[in-house]
Amino acid sequence: MTRSHGIATVVFVLILSAQCVYAQPDVSTGEYRLGAGDVVQLNVLQQPTLDRSLLIRPDGTAVIPLVGEVEMAGLTLTDAEELVRQKLRLFNHDIVDISLTVTEYNALRIYVLGAVISPGSFTFDSSPTLWDVLREAGGVDRDANLGAVRVISVVGVTTTTNIYDLSGLVTGTGGTPQVYLRAGDTVIVPGEEAVVAAPGTGVQVFGGVLSPGSYAVSEPTRLMTVLMLAGAPSESANMGKVWWVHHNGENRYESRLIDIKLWLEKGDVSGNPLIYAGDTIEVKRQTGGFFRTVYPIILGTISTAAALIFTLDRISQ
Repeated sequence: MTRSHGIATVVFVLILSAQCVYAQPDVSTGEYRLGAGDVVQLNVLQQPTLDRSLLIRPDGTAVIPLVGEVEMAGLTLTDAEELVRQKLRLFNHDIVDISLTVTEYNALRIYVLGAVISPGSFTFDSSPTLWDVLREAGGVDRDANLGAVRVISVVGVTTTTNIYDLSGLVTGTGGTPQVYLRAGDTVIVPGEEAVVAAPGTGVQVFGGVLSPGSYAVSEPTRLMTVLMLAGAPSESANMGKVWWVHHNGENRYESRLIDIKLWLEKGDVSGNPLIYAGDTIEVKRQTGGFFRTVYPIILGTISTAAALIFTLDRISQ
């Protein structure tokens, strides 16, 4: 194999690996993952002098004796134990058995807002289900709309909102979706003001909003106000492309494309028309496309490959 072919192979394999990492879904489970604020007890059987309490700092690291800073946030206890064991063995090959035990759970904090008895923040020693969190908040109010419970998650710079129907718990027609929550998640239980309205008396809103559904309007209402009833536009909303379907009478409908940015940026009322009961609103979502989304990963991977090749060149000289 020529040197140029070898370089091309290295770059291709690294890019493929990056794409596979990107495509891998993030599946929530009930296994606890360490986070900032947790306190962990380290015990080393072969060298007890290393035993101590470790605080996971805001940057996600903990200071391990002999080793120094080790990134532990996001790891399960099993993974963290294996990582610490490997690092300690670099200094003492006799170390085989180490254990980590969480003594203070501070990282897994969930926020609960809306129509619950005791809104606030709650900590857990294992990843809670959605129903576990609602029970910790004292249960829901009488006017709670369990048909549209929202869970807002922030991962890095991305905010996602999912809506779950828990109404079967009240009617006895179904159970609770087995949804495990992450540290920092926010649960919002809407009240009666958000109860779904009949299509003839409400505006149907779907697409890039936080809480799609049908919302009652007693009089003509501006588009922006209707979107706020639906929980406000989501981060993925394309504010320049909002479809408005209006009933003109006699089974005739008119569909118009609205640019809300005209209202927000220029105060142009054409970007914020009056919406009527029976209308339908679709907020289009922005589509980044594969290249736009994966490009930064590919670019970073190529940079890593270039650094690796440079290092190999220096070694071979």
